[in-house]
Amino acid sequence: MKKSFVVLGSGLMGKVAAESFISQEKEASVTLIDNDDERLKDVANAVKSDRLTVRNIDITDTDDLQNTIAGQDVILNALPLRLSLQGIEAAIRAKVPLVDLSGERPEKRVELDERVRTAGIIVIPGCGVAPGISNICVGEGAGLLDSVENAIIYVGGIPKKKGPPLDYKTVYSLESVLYYYSQSARIFRDGKEIEVAALSGIEEVEFDQPFGNLEAFYTDGLASLIITMKGKVSGNLEEKTLRYAGHAEKILFLKQCGLFDTSPVAIHGADVSPRDILVHQLSPLLELDSAGDILVMRIVVNGSKEGKEQTHTFEVIDYFDPKTNYTAMARTTVFPAVIAARMIANGDITDRGVRFPEQVITGEKFKTFAAGLEKQGIALKHSVV
Repeated sequence: MKKSFVVLGSGLMGKVAAESFISQEKEASVTLIDNDDERLKDVANAVKSDRLTVRNIDITDTDDLQNTIAGQDVILNALPLRLSLQGIEAAIRAKVPLVDLSGERPEKRVELDERVRTAGIIVIPGCGVAPGISNICVGEGAGLLDSVENAIIYVGGIPKKKGPPLDYKTVYSLESVLYYYSQSARIFRDGKEIEVAALSGIEEVEFDQPFGNLEAFYTDGLASLIITMKGKVSGNLEEKTLRYAGHAEKILFLKQCGLFDTSPVAIHGADVSPRDILVHQLSPLLELDSAGDILVMRIVVNGSKEGKEQTHTFEVIDYFDPKTNYTAMARTTVFPAVIAARMIANGDITDRGVRFPEQVITGEKFKTFAAGLEKQGIALKHSVV
């Protein structure tokens, strides 16, 4: 049966999603929606398929959006965070299932559960890389154990070629990176939720060459796991960002100098915020070069199985693809959502309501999901000790 998909947002992630649906579903139609004619035109020129339709619609015009998406099979929401919930609202009104790249504010999404169920659809928030692949692996590891002691996520996008000033290159907006570096992180310690400072808890994590030892530090990335793993972890549940060694110390230095502050200060008669200056000065220095990026992820879930200690380790290492010009971050963010959307369209996922990735992509569905990643050249390795 011919399938029809909608992609909300024509930025980098939306472009990759539209191209992926067209290439993976040979008869599928894709409607790409945005209010930016230039970006829509760029995607249309890049995809070059008569199965792609682009529509200029203001996302805040819920009636026009609802009429356009009604009757489609699945929506992939690649809108910015500030518009993400509006995409979900349109899906509820049109009664069309939705997979969302954004997993921020999971509590706000849970509040929509009853309306989503009444609409007879499923909404899967946070189905990217982290949250997304990371949450799915935690859920799968927990499901394979009788009891869970700890679940630790290590994940980060790093440049293949490191260099000054921060041994880091941006694969999404620098403002977003600084935001995560500024927010306290929610974690579980001894089974109880606490908050810790971003960039704290620095530790070395050993990887095979060419990486060697990377450093890891706390950031707020558990998203829905704060909800779904509550009461299931007796020890620690946490996410740490991976970077080349020494990165956190440099960031902390900038932070201590007050350059993360957002309140304007008067300089030579002009009011500017230190963070705006920092972003302005750093952005050109941190642009990703032709060597591209690498996505490094390791999830470790340990506990007991039939009275014996058992540890499940999941690992993903993915690279920039020069053939498609997709960054590793874009590949590992978009492909999981595309796979989940196709699983809904194919009838592999039949749940209703707001369901997080770790709640639906388990067991046999986890195998289907991992096989889908494999077809895209992303190896999700799983080992048990």
